[in-house]
Amino acid sequence: MKYTLLILSLFYISFGFAQKLISPFSGSYHLDVDATNQIMIAKGINSADEVIPDDVRKQMEGITLKIKKESITMTMLGQEREMRFSDRASVKDKGICDLVLIQDKDQESTNTKEKYLTLVILDQGKIQLKSEDENSDMDNFVWVKIE
Repeated sequence: MKYTLLILSLFYISFGFAQKLISPFSGSYHLDVDATNQIMIAKGINSADEVIPDDVRKQMEGITLKIKKESITMTMLGQEREMRFSDRASVKDKGICDLVLIQDKDQESTNTKEKYLTLVILDQGKIQLKSEDENSDMDNFVWVKIE
């Protein structure tokens, strides 16, 4: 009995520690339009240009990200998308932690590959969330925490 309690205690302690990886980054973020645009220009994305039209800038400034203990929510063009995750130590260089996305039951049966986002810290407290396949639009976004 005492071994069972010991094992359960260690499990809960390790589970609590794992969820703390993302805790320092919890909060609301807005898109750094200029830094995002520079990444897009460097990658040769056709829609990127040195001068961002005012209407496009306004749309980009409206993009937000909320990081919570077990989910991230992105708001873009008036639509909100929430993704649940569990966090773990990052498997990538320069990664702080990985957010392993929890897929719906219907997605699990058709998609066996694990999907995750790696949180990377940039200069001046900015962050990026990079996808596991490194070929996602999300990889271009640079986020700044809203104070």
